[in-house]
Amino acid sequence: MNVERNRPLILEIAGIGLEIRSSDPSIPMAVGPPHVPFLAEAPGKDCALVVLGPSSERAVRRSGGRPVFDTGCIWRIEETGEGHLLTLRSPRFGRDPYLSVEFDREYSQGEGETLPGGPHLDQGMIHPFVSPFDEVVFLARLARGRGVLVHGCGVTYQGRGILFLGTSGSGKTTIAGFWKNLPGAVVLSDERIVIRKEPGEYRIFGTPWNAGGGSAAPASAPLESIFILEQAPRTILADISSSSAVAQMMVRAFPAMWDQEGLEFAVRFLAQLSEQVPVRRLQFLPDVSAVECVLADLTSGEAAREGTR
Repeated sequence: MNVERNRPLILEIAGIGLEIRSSDPSIPMAVGPPHVPFLAEAPGKDCALVVLGPSSERAVRRSGGRPVFDTGCIWRIEETGEGHLLTLRSPRFGRDPYLSVEFDREYSQGEGETLPGGPHLDQGMIHPFVSPFDEVVFLARLARGRGVLVHGCGVTYQGRGILFLGTSGSGKTTIAGFWKNLPGAVVLSDERIVIRKEPGEYRIFGTPWNAGGGSAAPASAPLESIFILEQAPRTILADISSSSAVAQMMVRAFPAMWDQEGLEFAVRFLAQLSEQVPVRRLQFLPDVSAVECVLADLTSGEAAREGTR
């Protein structure tokens, strides 16, 4: 069920906010179930603002700029004189964009239009968080030194964060299903996880995006272990080199491909992460043995730390 509001909607993920206001106060806004747990009542310290409203023409207004990234048929970013232009397209609405938002250089403020009858303005309501709009905005903001979005399943267990990184079909949703049934465990997401560095630790955060198994929680935990998923005939942990760990994580990350500084930040971030948090390959059978193997590793790691005190 959608949540409808006649006031701004504020989406907060990993301590980063995105506030959407309607340029026409008479048009209410709606948000679907996956995003509802991530709504905030008031903007935090790190919150972008986008004012969005209906186009008065048959096509959204837009200022031309220098193309910097184009998926080919879904979304495109252009560099304008004062910032960036994000446009979204669909064959259903022809060749022209159905959404156009102009941002400043830091993606902290934006103003845009969307076509009535499209995915963002339908049945008299604005639906701001329709994929991939909000995810692209968060990607752009993460690339400004805030963190990295990765393709993975994140779990908290007894206050500890565990991250399983995998490409499509590697078993992230399967792994999440086993952890769901474990007392004391919370699945943050089985598809997209944000990693941020905070004083003294790295943390993982849940997101509402593309949760294949319906798992999405607005929670976080200190990151203790990272596992690269690989389905195999038996369940076993394998060590990997630091350089291989960074390469494996980059393959499973979503950096801002259009932003050279953002790409360099992501590489540095993951390299530093690999020096602080163990990264190993989890070769596993798609059964509960994968969870048992990780729990045994966590227990042995805790025992080793206790032995050094």
